[in-house]
Amino acid sequence: MNTAIYGSIADCIGHTPIVELRDSLIPQGKRLFAKLEYYNPSFSIKDRTALGLVKAAIAAGKLGRGGTLIESTSGNLGKSLAMLGAVYGFHVIVVIDAKTSPTVIKWCEAYGAKLEMVQDTDENGGYQKTRVARVKELLEDYPGAIWPNQYDNEDNPDFHYSTTGEEVAELEVDAVVGSVSTGGHLCGISRKVKEKRPGTTVVACDVDGSAVFGGASHPYLVSGSGLSWRGKNTDLSVLDKLCILSDEEAISICHLLAKEHGFGEGTSVYDECLIKGTVRVGNHCWIGPYTILDGQNAPLVIGDWVDIGSGTQLYTHDSIERALTGGRAPLATGPITIGNYCFIAPMVAIGPGTTIGEHSFVAAGSYVQGRFKPYSYIAGNPARKVGTVEIDGDRARIRRS
Repeated sequence: MNTAIYGSIADCIGHTPIVELRDSLIPQGKRLFAKLEYYNPSFSIKDRTALGLVKAAIAAGKLGRGGTLIESTSGNLGKSLAMLGAVYGFHVIVVIDAKTSPTVIKWCEAYGAKLEMVQDTDENGGYQKTRVARVKELLEDYPGAIWPNQYDNEDNPDFHYSTTGEEVAELEVDAVVGSVSTGGHLCGISRKVKEKRPGTTVVACDVDGSAVFGGASHPYLVSGSGLSWRGKNTDLSVLDKLCILSDEEAISICHLLAKEHGFGEGTSVYDECLIKGTVRVGNHCWIGPYTILDGQNAPLVIGDWVDIGSGTQLYTHDSIERALTGGRAPLATGPITIGNYCFIAPMVAIGPGTTIGEHSFVAAGSYVQGRFKPYSYIAGNPARKVGTVEIDGDRARIRRS
Protein backbone atom coordinates (compact mmCIF):
# COMPACT_ATOMS: atom_id res chain seq x y z
CA MET A 1 0.00 0.00 0.00
CA ASN A 2 1.44 3.38 -1.04
CA THR A 3 0.96 6.25 1.38
CA ALA A 4 1.07 9.70 -0.24
CA ILE A 5 3.18 12.35 1.49
CA TYR A 6 2.14 15.95 0.82
CA GLY A 7 4.28 19.07 0.98
CA SER A 8 1.73 21.10 2.95
CA ILE A 9 -1.91 21.11 3.97
CA ALA A 10 -2.65 23.18 0.84
CA ASP A 11 -1.69 20.17 -1.29
CA CYS A 12 -4.49 18.18 0.37
CA ILE A 13 -7.21 20.39 -1.07
CA GLY A 14 -9.44 18.83 -3.71
CA HIS A 15 -10.02 15.33 -5.09
CA THR A 16 -12.88 14.82 -2.65
CA PRO A 17 -14.81 11.52 -2.67
CA ILE A 18 -18.11 10.90 -4.42
CA VAL A 19 -20.68 8.73 -2.62
CA GLU A 20 -23.88 7.22 -3.99
CA LEU A 21 -26.98 7.89 -1.90
CA ARG A 22 -29.36 4.98 -1.50
CA ASP A 23 -32.64 6.31 -0.24
CA SER A 24 -36.33 5.48 -0.59
CA LEU A 25 -36.96 9.09 -1.66
CA ILE A 26 -34.92 8.62 -4.85
CA PRO A 27 -37.20 7.66 -7.80
CA GLN A 28 -36.86 4.09 -9.02
CA GLY A 29 -34.32 3.74 -11.79
CA LYS A 30 -32.48 6.94 -10.82
CA ARG A 31 -29.13 7.30 -9.08
CA LEU A 32 -28.01 10.18 -6.89
CA PHE A 33 -24.40 11.00 -5.98
CA ALA A 34 -22.93 13.42 -3.46
CA LYS A 35 -19.47 14.97 -3.74
CA LEU A 36 -18.25 15.39 -0.16
CA GLU A 37 -16.52 18.76 -0.09
CA TYR A 38 -16.25 18.66 3.69
CA TYR A 39 -13.33 16.27 3.10
CA ASN A 40 -11.22 19.33 2.30
CA PRO A 41 -8.78 20.29 5.11
CA SER A 42 -10.98 23.02 6.62
CA PHE A 43 -14.20 21.17 5.80
CA SER A 44 -15.74 23.05 2.88
CA ILE A 45 -15.52 23.73 -0.86
CA LYS A 46 -14.24 27.21 0.03
CA ASP A 47 -10.79 25.65 0.52
CA ARG A 48 -10.66 25.32 -3.26
CA THR A 49 -11.82 28.90 -3.81
CA ALA A 50 -9.29 30.23 -1.31
CA LEU A 51 -6.45 28.27 -2.90
CA GLY A 52 -7.32 29.58 -6.37
CA LEU A 53 -7.48 33.20 -5.20
CA VAL A 54 -4.27 32.94 -3.17
CA LYS A 55 -2.28 31.19 -5.92
CA ALA A 56 -3.37 33.80 -8.48
CA ALA A 57 -2.43 36.67 -6.14
CA ILE A 58 0.99 35.15 -5.43
CA ALA A 59 1.62 34.52 -9.14
CA ALA A 60 0.72 38.15 -9.92
CA GLY A 61 3.14 39.41 -7.27
CA LYS A 62 0.33 40.94 -5.21
CA LEU A 63 0.73 38.68 -2.16
CA GLY A 64 3.68 37.13 -0.42
CA ARG A 65 5.11 36.22 2.96
CA GLY A 66 4.41 39.02 5.42
CA GLY A 67 1.68 40.54 3.24
CA THR A 68 -1.91 41.18 4.28
CA LEU A 69 -5.11 39.81 2.78
CA ILE A 70 -8.56 41.18 3.70
CA GLU A 71 -11.81 39.49 2.69
CA SER A 72 -15.53 39.64 3.38
CA THR A 73 -17.06 36.27 4.20
CA SER A 74 -19.96 34.67 6.03
CA GLY A 75 -17.43 32.25 7.47
CA ASN A 76 -16.09 29.33 5.46
CA LEU A 77 -13.93 31.27 2.99
CA GLY A 78 -12.43 33.22 5.88
CA LYS A 79 -11.52 29.96 7.61
CA SER A 80 -9.94 28.67 4.40
CA LEU A 81 -7.97 31.87 3.82
CA ALA A 82 -6.80 31.85 7.44
CA MET A 83 -5.52 28.30 7.01
CA LEU A 84 -3.62 29.26 3.85
CA GLY A 85 -2.24 32.36 5.56
CA ALA A 86 -0.62 30.03 8.10
CA VAL A 87 0.78 27.90 5.26
CA TYR A 88 2.14 30.71 3.07
CA GLY A 89 3.02 33.18 5.82
CA PHE A 90 0.71 36.13 5.08
CA HIS A 91 -1.62 37.96 7.47
CA VAL A 92 -5.38 37.50 7.12
CA ILE A 93 -8.14 39.87 8.23
CA VAL A 94 -11.58 38.33 7.98
CA VAL A 95 -14.68 40.55 7.96
CA ILE A 96 -17.58 38.49 9.30
CA ASP A 97 -21.06 39.23 10.67
CA ALA A 98 -23.48 38.26 13.43
CA LYS A 99 -24.62 35.13 11.55
CA THR A 100 -21.12 33.64 11.36
CA SER A 101 -20.86 30.27 13.08
CA PRO A 102 -19.04 30.29 16.44
CA THR A 103 -17.10 27.24 15.27
CA VAL A 104 -15.84 29.12 12.21
CA ILE A 105 -14.77 32.02 14.43
CA LYS A 106 -12.77 29.67 16.65
CA TRP A 107 -11.05 28.09 13.64
CA CYS A 108 -10.10 31.49 12.21
CA GLU A 109 -8.64 32.55 15.55
CA ALA A 110 -6.74 29.26 15.85
CA TYR A 111 -5.17 29.85 12.42
CA GLY A 112 -4.07 33.31 13.56
CA ALA A 113 -6.49 35.46 11.57
CA LYS A 114 -7.73 38.82 12.82
CA LEU A 115 -11.52 39.10 12.94
CA GLU A 116 -13.66 42.16 12.20
CA MET A 117 -17.31 41.68 13.19
CA VAL A 118 -19.99 43.69 11.35
CA GLN A 119 -23.16 44.17 13.39
CA ASP A 120 -25.19 46.52 11.16
CA THR A 121 -27.35 45.21 8.35
CA ASP A 122 -27.88 46.86 4.97
CA GLU A 123 -31.15 48.29 3.66
CA ASN A 124 -32.44 44.77 2.91
CA GLY A 125 -31.55 43.31 6.30
CA GLY A 126 -28.47 41.44 5.01
CA TYR A 127 -24.84 41.78 5.98
CA GLN A 128 -22.87 41.39 2.74
CA LYS A 129 -22.94 45.05 1.71
CA THR A 130 -21.89 46.27 5.15
CA ARG A 131 -19.11 43.67 5.23
CA VAL A 132 -17.77 44.84 1.87
CA ALA A 133 -17.93 48.47 3.04
CA ARG A 134 -15.84 47.51 6.06
CA VAL A 135 -13.30 45.75 3.81
CA LYS A 136 -12.86 48.95 1.83
CA GLU A 137 -12.28 50.91 5.05
CA LEU A 138 -9.66 48.43 6.19
CA LEU A 139 -7.83 48.66 2.87
CA GLU A 140 -7.27 52.33 3.66
CA ASP A 141 -5.86 51.39 7.07
CA TYR A 142 -3.52 48.70 5.70
CA PRO A 143 -1.56 50.08 2.72
CA GLY A 144 -0.42 47.30 0.43
CA ALA A 145 -3.09 44.87 1.61
CA ILE A 146 -5.10 43.02 -1.05
CA TRP A 147 -8.78 42.18 -1.32
CA PRO A 148 -9.30 38.97 -3.35
CA ASN A 149 -12.98 39.89 -3.86
CA GLN A 150 -14.52 36.44 -4.17
CA TYR A 151 -17.68 37.97 -5.68
CA ASP A 152 -16.15 39.49 -8.83
CA ASN A 153 -12.65 38.02 -9.21
CA GLU A 154 -12.52 35.76 -12.28
CA ASP A 155 -9.76 33.71 -10.65
CA ASN A 156 -12.55 32.17 -8.55
CA PRO A 157 -14.56 30.43 -11.32
CA ASP A 158 -11.43 29.85 -13.43
CA PHE A 159 -9.83 27.78 -10.68
CA HIS A 160 -12.98 25.69 -10.25
CA TYR A 161 -13.17 25.26 -14.02
CA SER A 162 -9.71 23.72 -14.13
CA THR A 163 -9.93 21.66 -10.91
CA THR A 164 -13.35 20.96 -9.38
CA GLY A 165 -14.99 20.90 -12.80
CA GLU A 166 -12.50 18.30 -14.02
CA GLU A 167 -13.34 16.05 -11.08
CA VAL A 168 -17.10 16.39 -11.57
CA ALA A 169 -16.87 15.81 -15.32
CA GLU A 170 -15.24 12.42 -14.74
CA LEU A 171 -18.65 11.09 -13.71
CA GLU A 172 -21.24 10.61 -16.45
CA VAL A 173 -24.43 12.14 -15.06
CA ASP A 174 -27.61 13.76 -16.40
CA ALA A 175 -27.52 16.72 -14.03
CA VAL A 176 -25.27 18.57 -11.60
CA VAL A 177 -26.91 20.32 -8.65
CA GLY A 178 -25.11 22.81 -6.40
CA SER A 179 -25.49 25.97 -4.34
CA VAL A 180 -24.77 29.16 -6.24
CA SER A 181 -23.21 31.25 -3.43
CA THR A 182 -20.91 33.80 -5.12
CA GLY A 183 -21.26 31.89 -8.40
CA GLY A 184 -17.57 31.01 -8.52
CA HIS A 185 -17.58 27.29 -7.91
CA LEU A 186 -20.84 26.32 -9.64
CA CYS A 187 -20.32 28.45 -12.76
CA GLY A 188 -16.74 27.24 -13.09
CA ILE A 189 -17.88 23.63 -12.72
CA SER A 190 -20.69 24.17 -15.21
CA ARG A 191 -18.39 25.54 -17.89
CA LYS A 192 -16.13 22.48 -17.67
CA VAL A 193 -18.97 19.93 -17.46
CA LYS A 194 -20.77 21.41 -20.46
CA GLU A 195 -17.50 21.43 -22.38
CA LYS A 196 -16.75 17.76 -21.66
CA ARG A 197 -20.29 16.41 -21.41
CA PRO A 198 -22.68 18.49 -23.55
CA GLY A 199 -26.31 18.08 -22.63
CA THR A 200 -25.72 17.90 -18.88
CA THR A 201 -28.23 20.01 -16.97
CA VAL A 202 -26.81 22.28 -14.26
CA VAL A 203 -29.20 23.25 -11.45
CA ALA A 204 -28.30 26.20 -9.21
CA CYS A 205 -29.82 26.36 -5.71
CA ASP A 206 -30.07 29.45 -3.56
CA VAL A 207 -31.77 30.44 -0.34
CA ASP A 208 -35.06 32.32 -0.20
CA GLY A 209 -34.11 35.93 0.54
CA SER A 210 -31.06 36.05 -1.70
CA ALA A 211 -31.06 38.45 -4.68
CA VAL A 212 -28.68 36.40 -6.86
CA PHE A 213 -31.48 35.15 -9.11
CA GLY A 214 -33.09 38.58 -9.30
CA GLY A 215 -35.64 38.31 -6.52
CA ALA A 216 -36.13 40.74 -3.67
CA SER A 217 -33.51 40.53 -0.95
CA HIS A 218 -34.64 39.95 2.63
CA PRO A 219 -33.02 38.36 5.70
CA TYR A 220 -32.73 34.58 6.00
CA LEU A 221 -31.29 32.22 8.59
CA VAL A 222 -28.96 29.96 6.58
CA SER A 223 -25.33 31.02 6.81
CA GLY A 224 -22.96 30.68 3.85
CA SER A 225 -25.51 31.02 1.04
CA GLY A 226 -27.04 33.87 -0.88
CA LEU A 227 -26.10 37.47 -1.58
CA SER A 228 -27.81 40.85 -1.48
CA TRP A 229 -26.81 41.35 -5.12
CA ARG A 230 -25.60 39.32 -8.10
CA GLY A 231 -21.83 39.25 -8.30
CA LYS A 232 -19.94 39.19 -11.59
CA ASN A 233 -18.96 35.56 -11.04
CA THR A 234 -22.58 34.42 -11.31
CA ASP A 235 -23.07 33.70 -15.00
CA LEU A 236 -26.71 32.71 -15.45
CA SER A 237 -26.04 31.70 -19.06
CA VAL A 238 -24.26 28.52 -17.89
CA LEU A 239 -26.99 27.60 -15.39
CA ASP A 240 -29.97 25.71 -16.80
CA LYS A 241 -32.36 25.67 -13.88
CA LEU A 242 -32.71 27.81 -10.75
CA CYS A 243 -34.06 26.49 -7.46
CA ILE A 244 -35.02 28.50 -4.36
CA LEU A 245 -34.92 26.75 -0.97
CA SER A 246 -36.43 28.00 2.27
CA ASP A 247 -34.41 28.05 5.49
CA GLU A 248 -36.56 25.21 6.73
CA GLU A 249 -35.91 23.03 3.69
CA ALA A 250 -32.16 23.65 3.62
CA ILE A 251 -31.50 23.03 7.31
CA SER A 252 -33.88 20.09 7.62
CA ILE A 253 -32.45 18.23 4.62
CA CYS A 254 -28.93 18.71 5.98
CA HIS A 255 -30.02 17.13 9.25
CA LEU A 256 -31.67 14.32 7.31
CA LEU A 257 -28.41 13.65 5.40
CA ALA A 258 -26.55 13.51 8.69
CA LYS A 259 -29.09 11.25 10.37
CA GLU A 260 -29.70 8.77 7.53
CA HIS A 261 -26.42 8.88 5.58
CA GLY A 262 -23.81 10.04 8.10
CA PHE A 263 -22.91 13.14 6.10
CA GLY A 264 -21.38 16.03 8.03
CA GLU A 265 -21.83 18.61 5.24
CA GLY A 266 -19.64 21.33 6.69
CA THR A 267 -19.33 23.36 9.86
CA SER A 268 -22.45 25.43 9.18
CA VAL A 269 -24.50 22.27 9.73
CA TYR A 270 -22.39 20.96 12.62
CA ASP A 271 -23.36 24.07 14.59
CA GLU A 272 -27.06 23.56 14.15
CA CYS A 273 -28.88 21.64 16.87
CA LEU A 274 -32.27 20.02 16.23
CA ILE A 275 -34.43 19.34 19.30
CA LYS A 276 -37.79 17.69 18.66
CA GLY A 277 -40.73 16.61 20.80
CA THR A 278 -42.03 18.24 23.97
CA VAL A 279 -39.64 21.11 24.69
CA ARG A 280 -39.40 22.98 28.00
CA VAL A 281 -36.54 25.39 28.61
CA GLY A 282 -36.15 26.61 32.21
CA ASN A 283 -35.27 30.04 33.57
CA HIS A 284 -31.90 31.79 33.12
CA CYS A 285 -30.91 29.58 30.17
CA TRP A 286 -29.04 30.25 26.92
CA ILE A 287 -30.11 28.67 23.63
CA GLY A 288 -27.14 28.59 21.27
CA PRO A 289 -27.10 29.86 17.69
CA TYR A 290 -28.78 27.86 14.91
CA THR A 291 -30.85 25.66 17.23
CA ILE A 292 -34.14 24.28 15.96
CA LEU A 293 -36.73 23.70 18.68
CA ASP A 294 -39.48 21.68 17.01
CA GLY A 295 -42.39 20.96 19.34
CA GLN A 296 -44.04 18.53 16.89
CA ASN A 297 -47.54 19.66 17.91
CA ALA A 298 -46.66 19.69 21.63
CA PRO A 299 -46.40 22.88 23.69
CA LEU A 300 -43.03 24.60 23.46
CA VAL A 301 -42.29 26.53 26.66
CA ILE A 302 -39.29 28.81 27.29
CA GLY A 303 -38.81 30.28 30.76
CA ASP A 304 -37.83 33.74 32.02
CA TRP A 305 -34.47 35.46 31.46
CA VAL A 306 -33.57 33.25 28.49
CA ASP A 307 -31.20 34.40 25.72
CA ILE A 308 -32.17 32.93 22.35
CA GLY A 309 -29.18 32.87 20.00
CA SER A 310 -29.03 34.13 16.42
CA GLY A 311 -30.47 31.82 13.79
CA THR A 312 -32.69 29.84 16.17
CA GLN A 313 -36.02 28.55 14.88
CA LEU A 314 -39.04 27.98 17.11
CA TYR A 315 -41.79 25.81 15.63
CA THR A 316 -44.49 23.39 16.69
CA HIS A 317 -44.56 21.24 13.60
CA ASP A 318 -42.27 18.65 12.04
CA SER A 319 -39.74 20.65 10.00
CA ILE A 320 -38.28 17.63 8.20
CA GLU A 321 -41.71 16.33 7.22
CA ARG A 322 -42.64 19.70 5.73
CA ALA A 323 -39.34 19.90 3.86
CA LEU A 324 -39.72 16.44 2.35
CA THR A 325 -43.30 17.14 1.30
CA GLY A 326 -42.46 20.47 -0.29
CA GLY A 327 -44.24 22.36 2.48
CA ARG A 328 -47.49 20.41 2.03
CA ALA A 329 -47.50 18.93 5.54
CA PRO A 330 -49.88 20.94 7.72
CA LEU A 331 -48.57 23.56 10.11
CA ALA A 332 -49.61 22.78 13.65
CA THR A 333 -50.90 25.51 15.87
CA GLY A 334 -49.53 24.21 19.18
CA PRO A 335 -48.68 27.02 21.60
CA ILE A 336 -45.22 28.53 21.95
CA THR A 337 -44.62 30.51 25.14
CA ILE A 338 -41.55 32.69 25.67
CA GLY A 339 -41.17 34.03 29.20
CA ASN A 340 -40.46 37.46 30.65
CA TYR A 341 -37.19 39.38 30.31
CA CYS A 342 -36.03 37.26 27.37
CA PHE A 343 -33.60 38.44 24.68
CA ILE A 344 -34.25 37.25 21.14
CA ALA A 345 -31.20 37.75 18.92
CA PRO A 346 -31.23 38.78 15.23
CA MET A 347 -32.36 36.28 12.61
CA VAL A 348 -34.59 34.23 14.95
CA ALA A 349 -37.71 32.72 13.39
CA ILE A 350 -40.68 32.85 15.75
CA GLY A 351 -43.40 30.49 14.58
CA PRO A 352 -47.19 30.81 14.75
CA GLY A 353 -49.13 30.76 18.00
CA THR A 354 -46.37 32.43 20.02
CA THR A 355 -46.79 34.51 23.17
CA ILE A 356 -43.79 36.62 24.21
CA GLY A 357 -43.66 37.72 27.86
CA GLU A 358 -43.23 41.10 29.50
CA HIS A 359 -40.05 43.17 29.19
CA SER A 360 -38.73 40.95 26.38
CA PHE A 361 -36.57 42.32 23.58
CA VAL A 362 -36.70 41.17 19.96
CA ALA A 363 -33.65 42.25 17.95
CA ALA A 364 -33.94 43.67 14.45
CA GLY A 365 -34.02 41.12 11.66
CA SER A 366 -36.15 38.45 13.33
CA TYR A 367 -39.17 36.76 11.80
CA VAL A 368 -42.06 37.87 14.00
CA GLN A 369 -45.47 36.33 14.46
CA GLY A 370 -47.39 36.22 17.70
CA ARG A 371 -48.66 38.13 20.71
CA PHE A 372 -46.49 40.43 22.83
CA LYS A 373 -47.26 41.21 26.46
CA PRO A 374 -46.73 44.68 28.01
CA TYR A 375 -43.30 46.34 27.99
CA SER A 376 -42.00 44.19 25.14
CA TYR A 377 -39.79 45.86 22.55
CA ILE A 378 -39.21 45.04 18.89
CA ALA A 379 -36.12 46.81 17.57
CA GLY A 380 -35.71 48.11 14.03
CA ASN A 381 -37.80 46.87 11.17
CA PRO A 382 -38.55 43.14 11.62
CA ALA A 383 -37.25 41.13 8.69
CA ARG A 384 -40.54 39.47 8.01
CA LYS A 385 -43.80 39.90 9.87
CA VAL A 386 -46.03 36.91 9.14
CA GLY A 387 -49.69 37.47 9.89
CA THR A 388 -50.66 39.84 12.68
CA VAL A 389 -48.46 40.93 15.55
CA GLU A 390 -50.71 41.67 18.50
CA ILE A 391 -49.52 44.02 21.25
CA ASP A 392 -51.06 43.38 24.68
CA GLY A 393 -50.73 46.60 26.68
CA ASP A 394 -49.97 50.25 26.05
CA ARG A 395 -46.26 50.10 26.89
CA ALA A 396 -45.19 47.57 24.30
CA ARG A 397 -43.24 49.30 21.53
CA ILE A 398 -42.29 48.63 17.93
CA ARG A 399 -39.50 50.76 16.55
CA ARG A 400 -39.36 51.05 12.77
CA SER A 401 -36.06 51.71 11.02
